Amino acid sequence: MLGFVHLQAHFNYTKITALKMNKLRHQISSPIPYFIYFILGFYITGLFVFGLLRFALLLYTADESIQLLSAVTLKSLLIGIQFDTVILAYVFALPLLLLFIQSLFSVQKKYITRAITVLLSIVFPLLVFISIADIPYFKFFKNRFSDASLQWMGSIEVVLKMIVGNSTNFILLIVALLATFFTGFFIYKYCKRKLINYNWNSDYATYSKTTYFLSFLLIGCCCFLGMRGTITHPIRQGDAFYCNVPFLNQIGLNPAFTLMKSYTSRVRLMDNEQAIKNTQKLLKINTPISIISPIARQEVAGNVNMNKHNVVLVIMESMSANYMGVFGNTNHLTPTLDSLSKKSCFFKNAYSAGIHTNNGVFSSLFSFPALKRIRPMSTVPVNTYSGLPYTLKQNGYKNLFFSTHNESFDNIGNFIPNNFFDELYTAEDYPHDKIIGPFGVPDDYLFSFAADKLNKQGAAKPFFATILTTSNHDPYVLPIYFKSSIKQKDLKAVAYADWSINKFLNEVKTSTWFANTIFVFVADHGLTVGYNPYDLVLSYNHIPIIVYAPELLGAPKVQDTFMGQIDLFPTIMGLLNVSYINNTLGVNVLTQQRDCMYFSADDKIGCINNEWLYIYRFGGNEGLYHYKTGNTTDFSHTQKEVFEKLKKQALSQIQTAEWIITNNKTSLLQKN
Repeated sequence: MLGFVHLQAHFNYTKITALKMNKLRHQISSPIPYFIYFILGFYITGLFVFGLLRFALLLYTADESIQLLSAVTLKSLLIGIQFDTVILAYVFALPLLLLFIQSLFSVQKKYITRAITVLLSIVFPLLVFISIADIPYFKFFKNRFSDASLQWMGSIEVVLKMIVGNSTNFILLIVALLATFFTGFFIYKYCKRKLINYNWNSDYATYSKTTYFLSFLLIGCCCFLGMRGTITHPIRQGDAFYCNVPFLNQIGLNPAFTLMKSYTSRVRLMDNEQAIKNTQKLLKINTPISIISPIARQEVAGNVNMNKHNVVLVIMESMSANYMGVFGNTNHLTPTLDSLSKKSCFFKNAYSAGIHTNNGVFSSLFSFPALKRIRPMSTVPVNTYSGLPYTLKQNGYKNLFFSTHNESFDNIGNFIPNNFFDELYTAEDYPHDKIIGPFGVPDDYLFSFAADKLNKQGAAKPFFATILTTSNHDPYVLPIYFKSSIKQKDLKAVAYADWSINKFLNEVKTSTWFANTIFVFVADHGLTVGYNPYDLVLSYNHIPIIVYAPELLGAPKVQDTFMGQIDLFPTIMGLLNVSYINNTLGVNVLTQQRDCMYFSADDKIGCINNEWLYIYRFGGNEGLYHYKTGNTTDFSHTQKEVFEKLKKQALSQIQTAEWIITNNKTSLLQKN
């Protein structure tokens, strides 16, 4: 019996010793707990996936000026690791904490691992989808994903038609959806095997609570630093800007990061009171009508007789100034506009307020700049504004708006009628057989339809008509009867848009109202055309503005003064010789010249004079560039006076507009 006891004791000792040895060997081979290995493995995989997608972006969007194997390009890819780490650190922060709690308290149930599996199976595929969707977006806008990227979500049907209509974008969408699905499927399977079904008891038996705590403390500190991005300060978009090549500066960014930051970036450019004072001084508002707003002022006409001319405002889709021969384009795309520029009041230094159609429509009609946080046409409730439609209606005009889009597009079905237009024509008003693409009827049919309606207005009442064209927009769907030797789709669309304008003018020149009409041709925005050395693409904002009325305006004139879409309202009022209250950021540039012009491009603000371009980036970083020579050197530290002047012009007026709209000071209705 005693021998059996000794044998049993020896067996137990041997068993305990073996367990201790196994535990020791496990600790030697795995010095840190399993959940740390799991998180680190996912982090490395995430870096690889993001890196691969960044390289795909580089290959797809780089032009011949970018050397793919150069040291500066390699640095962009390395900077990308820093921004990818920020996103991954945010993603893994919660799983890290939950797995630590599970390990510390030896949780047996699987609800924590299942929750983490669901989280990773949703979030990680979403990040993959955003990264792939960012590729065509960046190629088109030269900006990474931001809140502006989602403004089309109100018109899902149009978005889908646009994607399907462009074979490259359609292929990328299929790739994105497949990659998203398979990423989610793989992560779920991997987590089920490596997380849910993992033998956590062996881990609990191996490590002490102290080991768990110290391991979590170490990796937690690393995660916190990863979320900050840098040691000295939370990472900003400006931290990616390390060279004079805007394209490479943006390559290092992560689209999920820029999207997230766009919702948290401050919009308060400066103190509201100071911004308003600066704006009053810049716009020479000496006696504001404060009961209306701090920028409202009375504009008095030169004599008592108003010129009740008809006004036709043609807002041309994507018609960058760089397409026109008068600006140096040698492709002969715009013979009509080039001809009109020689027999009209032609503004050479004109700029769109933003880079989207809703910016162009709103700013051209109501003389407010494009704002980052506010889409005025889509606010609930809809605000009313005292721009062209209101002021002309108060002077006896009938207002008409012609668009090829459906009513839901940019909320025009709600916004336009609520802002003093008597008639609105949209996709629902045209014969179905005339619709040829995602944006509805082609330009020449739109013009013919509008001409027919205007011919029926009669001479008893003057009219103001806005015609919004769309054919010069990707995907380019043109009528088969338009013949051109141009093969490139986008350039052919420009030629068609110009041809349609010529057809329209020939169609209406014999009408009873033509001689008494002022035609205003303005682009809603431009496009990436030609050489653009800066991350704020000037060809997107530089547009033509042509005021054509051969029987009313006298000798043609080329205007070198700076002008924006926001100046159309007061400038047209000046041509009509109307006394009115101007409660906008616009000025009559024929009597009050600007020495610079400001504009926006989603996450950037620009201000330009005869030599210099100031750029403000919401993600951080400002710069001053000598755009006349294409120099990409930042002169903000050596040309401080110019830098501060342009900065003051842009930020003061945009901040003032933000305050006016936010505080509902845009309407004159309550004063009448």
